[in-house]
Amino acid sequence: MFDLPLEYALIEFKGGKFSGKIVPELVDLAQRQIVRFVDIIFILKDEDGNTDTVELNGLDAETYEMFVPIGEHSSSLFTTDDLKIAASKLPSNSAAMLILWENLWVAGLRKAMVDASGELVDRGQIAPEVVEEFLERLAADEAPAEEVPAE
Repeated sequence: MFDLPLEYALIEFKGGKFSGKIVPELVDLAQRQIVRFVDIIFILKDEDGNTDTVELNGLDAETYEMFVPIGEHSSSLFTTDDLKIAASKLPSNSAAMLILWENLWVAGLRKAMVDASGELVDRGQIAPEVVEEFLERLAADEAPAEEVPAE
């Protein structure tokens, strides 16, 4: 069913409301065939910490229409446990979107690896905060030492 890597993201929307401003970028990624969205679900968490989930087909008609250009997607691939884990990461009185996508851009790279008798051994992501921290430490290590005046 899925031949390429899948990734997910949990995106919290400040103010506890989904505005739809992210949808044009999602549509662009799908239309340029960089990714294929597999599952999209919304998580709402009230002030008491109770959660509710809404799938795309459960959205009001106007909001649903924003997602139509993304194309067909599989639904309900996130398990109840997935949703509980995602909701546990959200503060009370919040709204979020949990998305799962297939990285279509990998197809050409994989073919090139196979043609070159290569094999992917490992793959991962490094959070931007980790990169920033590393660069700050690197800059501090490379900073010229202050000269101590001779006595």
